Amino acid sequence: MEIALPRPVARCLEALRVAGHRAYAVGGCVRDGLLGREPHDWDVCTGALPDAIPKIFSGLRTLPTGLKHGTVTLVIDGMQIEITTMRRDEGYSDRRRPDRVIFTGDITEDLSRRDFTVNAMAFSPEEGLIDPFGGRQDLVSGSLRCVGEPERRFSEDALRILRLFRFASQLSFSPDPASLAAAGRCRGLLRAVSRERVQAELNRILTGPGVCDALRLICDEGVLTEILPEFAPCIGFEQRSPYHDRTVDRHIFSAVSYAPPRLEICLALLLHDIGKPAAFTLDENGRGHTKGHAAISRDMAEGILKRLRYPARTTSYVLRLIELHSRKIPAERPALRRLLAGPGPEFVRDMLDLKEADDRAKADVARLKRYPAIRAALDGIIRDGDCLSVADLKVNGEDVKALGVPPGPMVGRLLARLLDLVLEDPDRNDRGFLLKKAKELL
Repeated sequence: MEIALPRPVARCLEALRVAGHRAYAVGGCVRDGLLGREPHDWDVCTGALPDAIPKIFSGLRTLPTGLKHGTVTLVIDGMQIEITTMRRDEGYSDRRRPDRVIFTGDITEDLSRRDFTVNAMAFSPEEGLIDPFGGRQDLVSGSLRCVGEPERRFSEDALRILRLFRFASQLSFSPDPASLAAAGRCRGLLRAVSRERVQAELNRILTGPGVCDALRLICDEGVLTEILPEFAPCIGFEQRSPYHDRTVDRHIFSAVSYAPPRLEICLALLLHDIGKPAAFTLDENGRGHTKGHAAISRDMAEGILKRLRYPARTTSYVLRLIELHSRKIPAERPALRRLLAGPGPEFVRDMLDLKEADDRAKADVARLKRYPAIRAALDGIIRDGDCLSVADLKVNGEDVKALGVPPGPMVGRLLARLLDLVLEDPDRNDRGFLLKKAKELL
């Protein structure tokens, strides 16, 4: 079994071998190479001790990025390669990192400390694939299986619980029953994991091609409510509406899976309906209503996003999508121009993607017919360069003041009136017409 190694990685392995040390590409890069995917990062493990690595690569740049755990980063031909001395770990008192590492020259011992079999493989051009735990077969079968005892793996590093569902989403793989059950039993250990790390794993779960199944699994095992307790009322909540044939949680999971893999859209969909149980009412016919749920969901989402330390820009963008997700987007160009005049084309495109994903996850599919016309109108507005803001008008504040309007709020109000005329008909964005109209309005 051969894996195509980039030239810098091949040079790194060769230099270590010439210096008398065994060396292997290891972990996710081997997994992705076997899957025919382009690895994002290349990691190397070796029998060389950390203080020997700068000497072996004396003509190149090395960075002591993790000496405590035996890691040195090599920069070669512009590529960063993490080189880690083969080791075994002892003690995980903080549920994240080993208390002590013991260096070893045994590749199997090094692989035995890793999380899942698909990540516990190594490769070198001389020895080929090293796969002591059946990772290659699990790749073929699409299975995620812990190396050794699952509960021990999760107890060592609680973040592995979320990594299980991240790989399920990113690879569209299925966790094996023993690993899945252990993740559920160990979910309380996630309280020891930093909120930033939880956020990073959640982001990867939400943007993977297998997100729907991954969210169902993480929910069924109680892990989702461990990190998002606000989600609990949504689980199994019947909507009792002709527009919905799924419970709130299943509707949300389906909606996320229909969205493009853009984090802001996927986050907004995960949280867009969490206020529905609080807003729910039944009418005299036994039909459910959730009037005002968008505002409730927005307020709940704000607390979640702040707790998980999302950047301020991401938070405000997601909250606005949630707040407006129930608003109808018109296909008529004048009305659509008015909508675009506030947030702009990029936001409206994201809002459109969110609403279409939301509607695809409902029982009433008739509303999906309107989206091609809306997209065509949006594309036409952008293509034709229609005026969408005061800044695009052919007159400005100085022109208005020259008509005798004193400086102050009246200038802005008059320009807003002129913009409204132009949004109705872009051909009105003519300097002569606008100056005449401004005089009439005065």
